[in-house]
Amino acid sequence: MRPDPRSNCAGAPVVNLGGQEFFVPALALRQARVVVPGLLRLMPRLNTIQARIGAGDPLGAALLEQGDIDLMIDVVHCGLTRAYPDLSRECLLDLQAGLAELVAALAVVARQTGLFTPTDTPPAGE
Repeated sequence: MRPDPRSNCAGAPVVNLGGQEFFVPALALRQARVVVPGLLRLMPRLNTIQARIGAGDPLGAALLEQGDIDLMIDVVHCGLTRAYPDLSRECLLDLQAGLAELVAALAVVARQTGLFTPTDTPPAGE
C-alpha cells in the first residue's frame, strides 16, 4: 500500500504488520483525538502486563482482554490513517499480523503523538 502523497513521510518510522511496511508520520489532531485517549486507557493494563512478564511471569499476557486488543487495533488503525487515509479497519484486521507486531506498532504510534517522546532534559534536582 502506498502512502498518501499529501502526507509527509520523509523520516517517518516504519511499522511492519503482516509482512507489509507502513509509514507512521507525526499525527495530526484528527488522529490524536482518537489515539491519545485510547493510549491513556491502555497504558495501565499494558504496564501491569509488562511488569509481570519482566518479573518472570510467563502468563502476564493473559491479562489482555478482547477489549484491550480491540482498542489496540483501533489506536494503530487510526495512527496509520495519517499516511493511509483509505486504509479500512477491516483491511487491517485481515493482515496476518501477530500480537507482537501489533504491540510494536502501538509503541510507534504512541511516539508519533508527541506526548510520549523522551526529552534530553534531566529531571529537576539532578
